[in-house]
Amino acid sequence: MTSTQRYLEMADILEAELAHVPVGAQVPSEHVLAERFHVSRPAARAALQELERRLLVRRVQGVGTFRRGRVEYVISAHVPPSFSETVRLAGAEPASRLVSCGVRRAVEQERARLRLQPGAAVWAVERVFSVNGEVAAYATSVLPRRPLLNLDRELGDEVSLHRVLRRRYGLTVIRARYRISLDVPPQGIAEHLAGGSRGPVWLAESVNRAAGGPYVEYARTYLRPDVLDVTFEIEEETP
Repeated sequence: MTSTQRYLEMADILEAELAHVPVGAQVPSEHVLAERFHVSRPAARAALQELERRLLVRRVQGVGTFRRGRVEYVISAHVPPSFSETVRLAGAEPASRLVSCGVRRAVEQERARLRLQPGAAVWAVERVFSVNGEVAAYATSVLPRRPLLNLDRELGDEVSLHRVLRRRYGLTVIRARYRISLDVPPQGIAEHLAGGSRGPVWLAESVNRAAGGPYVEYARTYLRPDVLDVTFEIEEETP
């Protein structure tokens, strides 16, 4: 058996065992695995790296390796376009940190998405989201400055933007357009997401509008695939 076959066989055995391990529990170290399977430390390390590639564990340098539990992040017509509400519906605990909120002129792409006139002013809101204490997403939301006057006074850490739009401005926001692709985040965003690691993540672009009204948000959200299991639900409309 080649070394590659051996560490993959180890990974398959450990994957089956991890199904019975609680999320967050520490898994055996390289040293313990090397002794158990009678292999070298590099082979044991390769098996753990394979489990990490399969999104089953997360390795914390200097601390250890832990059982990972990804949260199902459902994109559906029946789920509101709110990160926090989507995560709560999945049974997990969301948290948010406001990075910035300010007014500027909309660029061409933003004007096209929101159907704004040249020179229109917009709010640019940047936030970092966590799920069960782990950083999971970085989002930039662009919204027309009018009629959202004083939006900056309403937002802060642990404040849901869509809840503010609903309660403060009377806007129930729904998805008008949604596009998702794999992308590598810019370095500045990668620093927020995972300490500078620039592996591919999900990039979700969403255009949202007020129910029965105009477009009110153009959002670009980088979602970590090792934390969030992004799922699309498309249902046939019933007559």
